[in-house]
Amino acid sequence: MARRNRIGSISLAVAAAGAVGARVGLAIGPFAGETWLHVVAAGFEAAVVGGLADWFAVTALFRHPLGLPIPHTAIIPNRREKIIESIVSMVQNEWLSPDVIGSRLARIAPSALLLEWLEEPSHVARLGGPMRDLLRALGRTVNEPEVHDLIERTIRHQIRDLPSDQTVARLLARAVKSDSADAIVQSVALSLANLADRPQTAEELEWWIQRSAEKLRESGKRMVPFFLRRQVVQRKIVDAACAYASSELRLAARDAEHPLRRAALSTLGRFAERLAAGDPQASLQVARARAALVESVELRPVIVEGVHRLQRQLDRELADPHGALSTFLDRQMREGIVRVLSDSARRETFDHWVRTTAIDLLQKNHHQIGLTVRENLEALETGKLVQQIEDRVGGDLQFVRLNGAVVGGLIGLLLAVLRVVFER
Repeated sequence: MARRNRIGSISLAVAAAGAVGARVGLAIGPFAGETWLHVVAAGFEAAVVGGLADWFAVTALFRHPLGLPIPHTAIIPNRREKIIESIVSMVQNEWLSPDVIGSRLARIAPSALLLEWLEEPSHVARLGGPMRDLLRALGRTVNEPEVHDLIERTIRHQIRDLPSDQTVARLLARAVKSDSADAIVQSVALSLANLADRPQTAEELEWWIQRSAEKLRESGKRMVPFFLRRQVVQRKIVDAACAYASSELRLAARDAEHPLRRAALSTLGRFAERLAAGDPQASLQVARARAALVESVELRPVIVEGVHRLQRQLDRELADPHGALSTFLDRQMREGIVRVLSDSARRETFDHWVRTTAIDLLQKNHHQIGLTVRENLEALETGKLVQQIEDRVGGDLQFVRLNGAVVGGLIGLLLAVLRVVFER
């Protein structure tokens, strides 16, 4: 670029050197007085005039030639505001007018561009990021009291609307006779056995024995409370009870013919038969159980803890862009978009919606284009603006100076030749 920027100066220097050399040759050289040398001298002199004129014109665009405040020079700095306004108007109202952009949108298919864009996995992940952020934000709302109230109302409503007695009887009878009944009893037995083995269970039983001893003592009993209040006695009773319960429950879990296991299934079966036969006592027990669940069960702590755990797990899953849930959502989003746009009618509807929406937004905010151009241009200092323009077109303007010198020289040669011809 620096070499090209010197072309105009070099051409002017060559023209000036040629003019001086030709005049010196005419005065003292061996070709003094020669007609052809007069022609050459006239050509070089005209080249100097043309080069100087174009140097002045090019320099006057950007600054005052030789620093002299000659009128109508330094055009770009002096006309900065008008130039900026002209550029803004040209970009906003001609190059990027609503009609121009609208005609361009009419020639493209947004659906095809979207499907092509979605073929790149990184693009899908980029599109899925905001969706995961939105889901994480929505997930945090489940910890609000209003959501807890809704969940509690829904559960209580479902309990209140449990099936009728006949339906419950059929479900119980089917469950008792099914192959899964033994598995359920086994699971319950093992769970109860684990409960009996917990140290906390022993502590709670000891507390209960101590409390019972206090009640008996308050009621006037002496012998039994005396023994029950001894920690050694409490520990022996609790350890024996927990060990026996755990042992029997584990035996019941392993042995399908264990009396406890058979008794549990038999009791459920008889209760189902009584309920199916319309036994008032059985129906009353179901009604009481339903009412107790609705009225006395404390759901709020369970709901709050469960929802909180769900929200935290959901937040962790969505925070990992490579996790199973994030990958699933990205895949479902891409497949859903592709499935929708595979239908020609939906594709046309989507394209029409994109075009009309883009044009509406453009018409409402079209002034933002000019505002953006104006803000960027006005943010530049005058010197920097002039420098940027000169850097981009200065090389071509140097060729203008070269052409001025060449054209001026050719015209000078032509005029000199014509003068010689007519003088003869």
